[in-house]
Amino acid sequence: MPLHRPRRIFRSGSFSSGSAGWRVRPTVIAGLVGAIIGSAVMLFSSPAALFGRVPRLSGQLDADAPLVAVVDGQTLRLRESVIRLHGVVAPMRGQECRGADGTRFDCGAAASEALAALVRGHAVACLLDGRDDGGFPQGHCEAGGVSLNAAVVAAGWARADANAPDLATRETAARAQHLGIWRGGDAAATF
Repeated sequence: MPLHRPRRIFRSGSFSSGSAGWRVRPTVIAGLVGAIIGSAVMLFSSPAALFGRVPRLSGQLDADAPLVAVVDGQTLRLRESVIRLHGVVAPMRGQECRGADGTRFDCGAAASEALAALVRGHAVACLLDGRDDGGFPQGHCEAGGVSLNAAVVAAGWARADANAPDLATRETAARAQHLGIWRGGDAAATF
């Protein structure tokens, strides 16, 4: 073999001599894109199947009066646990409703204060009943012998969720009496 002849180390189809670097075949790119899309679809369509389901939450949680705090019109903190009132949909703080005279007021803060008045000075006991759509524990809570779920709806400071038909009659009565968020009629509460 003569010495003046250059030796070929690479095949001509495996490396590009230009600045582009390695050539990647279109089928490899299509395969990688397909794998990424397939993984994303799996991850977002059924995360519970991938990571396991959370067992249904049950039991009872109670706290003495100093260990109870009101987060909003449908949420309590008992010790270190946040509990939502099952079947209750209250306005968020900062949300406005219309009063009987047409003035606007912060009905979320008013709903929170109504719930705070119910729990003030009382120990609270909650019978846990699963989790809400946001993943928070939810339950039926009592303070001073009063059902907080029913009392907040009956006072007109929250709506009854579709999952709690037993509270619907209390909401209807609060609307008819123009209580709480219903002061300005049905159109006053637009949350």
